[in-house]
Amino acid sequence: MKIASAVLWADPSSAANRLRSAAEALMDDQGIMRKGLDRKGKTTDLNLHSRIELFQKAKPNLKEVGDLLLAVKFIGNVGSHESILDMHSVLDGVEIFDQALTLLYDNSSRAILDKAAMITARKGKPVDVLTEVPEQWNF
Repeated sequence: MKIASAVLWADPSSAANRLRSAAEALMDDQGIMRKGLDRKGKTTDLNLHSRIELFQKAKPNLKEVGDLLLAVKFIGNVGSHESILDMHSVLDGVEIFDQALTLLYDNSSRAILDKAAMITARKGKPVDVLTEVPEQWNF
């Protein structure tokens, strides 16, 4: 991402390509394999599109993340193979990639939902007032 931002103004296509590389790295981080078997059973490199599809199958609750990454991939492809990309398209890609990262790694909304569930379980009473600990709090 740092390299993409460094070249954005001078070479939007290069920045888009770096953004696509970041999507590849994200698939690595998510444990999505880089190699697979072709129809003949031979080992072959998987392209980013295939890896995103594997991600969506492996993590169906994160399908939206895959959809966002497909958009990033397409922006990166245009940056790599055509010279029609402008800075605004790359910035759209950055914004979309940022949202994918947020959906994957930002647990703040999960923490809020968990906190609300605990408050509901104790019917709003502060923890120090409870004489009994709710079952889900037993570790």
